[in-house]
Amino acid sequence: MIRYVNKWPARLSVVLACLWISGCGAEQPSGSVSGKVVHGGQTLTKGAVVFVNQDTGIGASSPIDASGNYTLPSIPTGQYQVAIQHPPVPSPEEIERGVEAERVDVPEKFLDPQTSGLTATVNEGPNTVDFTF
Repeated sequence: MIRYVNKWPARLSVVLACLWISGCGAEQPSGSVSGKVVHGGQTLTKGAVVFVNQDTGIGASSPIDASGNYTLPSIPTGQYQVAIQHPPVPSPEEIERGVEAERVDVPEKFLDPQTSGLTATVNEGPNTVDFTF
C-alpha cells in the first residue's frame, strides 16, 4: 500500500500547464540546460530535476536518467530555484497492475525548490549545471 504521496509535483505540473496554455506574452530569450545529479557521492539514477523561477512563476522539469543526467531543451533565461524530486507517482491503472511508487534517497529539504538551497542561472544558449549535494 502506498502511504506517501508528494503533492508538490502535481501542483507544479498544473501551474506549468496553465502557464504554457496561456502563453507568456512577448517571446523571451531562452537557453538549454543539462547536467548530472550526484547525492552523497553516488550518481542519482531516478527522480526529476525541477527548476522554478520565483519572479516569473515559470518552471520546468526533467527526468533524471539511469546515468544521472537531465536535460531541459528550452527554458527562459533567468535565476531558478531547484528541487530534486522522486519519480512520478504511478497512474491508477499502473497501481492496479501492482506498480509501486519509487522513491529516491533524497533528504526532504531537497524535494522543495524553496528549501533545497539549490539554484541555477540560465543564460541564452547551452548551459551545464551539475548538482552535487
